[in-house]
Amino acid sequence: MSTVLEFYSSKDLLHRTSVREGETKLGQILPTISEADFNADEPLNYRFVIVGIEEDYGVRANLGRGGADKAFQAFLQHFCNLQDNRFFPSHSTAILGAVIPTQSIDDDNVEALREATRAADATVQAVVERIRSGGAIPIVIGGGHNNSYGCLKGAAQAHGNAVNCLNIDAHSDLRALEGRHSGNGFSYAKKEGALGAYFMWGLQENYTPEYIWQYMEDHDEVEYLSYEDYLSGEETMEATLIRVESLLGERYGIELDVDVIAQFPSSAQSSSGFTLEYVRSLLYRLDTEPLYFHLCEGLIANPMDHAHAGRALALLTTDFIKAFIFEE
Repeated sequence: MSTVLEFYSSKDLLHRTSVREGETKLGQILPTISEADFNADEPLNYRFVIVGIEEDYGVRANLGRGGADKAFQAFLQHFCNLQDNRFFPSHSTAILGAVIPTQSIDDDNVEALREATRAADATVQAVVERIRSGGAIPIVIGGGHNNSYGCLKGAAQAHGNAVNCLNIDAHSDLRALEGRHSGNGFSYAKKEGALGAYFMWGLQENYTPEYIWQYMEDHDEVEYLSYEDYLSGEETMEATLIRVESLLGERYGIELDVDVIAQFPSSAQSSSGFTLEYVRSLLYRLDTEPLYFHLCEGLIANPMDHAHAGRALALLTTDFIKAFIFEE
């Protein structure tokens, strides 16, 4: 395999935490899950289980910029240093660890990168399937959007049927079945029966090939809100939320590719897109029992990216947890 799951301990979290007298940070109190407990096939007894992904095979296999492998560590440092207070349900959330690469591949070896991406799918699928089967909601952070495939396959395996998905993204990731990469996770999941109905929120018209527009036109179970329709005022958030509920029902996976946010450090960074505040608000507005939350494509190339992306990823994660802690 090109990736394996590395388990974290409480010491790993504390190592990332700046302890301050009179305060309690999340890194001081969040529980972790041991390898023995994870493999015991028993209920996990948490509402949410966070796992990182530290690969960028899929992004580079799609001829994109590397750096998505560093986003989880940026997130974790800032998440561990958030305050444990009345506004965050820390008892509901556990840290599992990170899916880490086992081999190094050069950027110009596209075929090897695509094979490594395919092999990494199995690791992500197994982790998501176990968390879902254990009664928890996986929160998967970092890596490329190729990992949508493993999230969808894992959720579908746990539930015994195709799962629906909302993808908040500037791109469809419905590219051709040309070998696994970050641009075709949903294509492969659809082909293999893991993905049912699919809604894209924020699709940018100028970055979507004509053959994908035709595909969407030919498939009634695939819908979208284009970013241009949002800009023109053609459709309100309330109207789109109604369409999402009508198409996806009460349970679906939530994908968030941070390239949908303007100027966010990401593999396909955009000069135009939703604000961070808009996306945070959207998470609170969704009416669903989420199957999983996948937060991907953050790119860390320098200390400024580390601070910007790390803080934002931590905020988006806490928003998701607070939005759905009372949904049963």
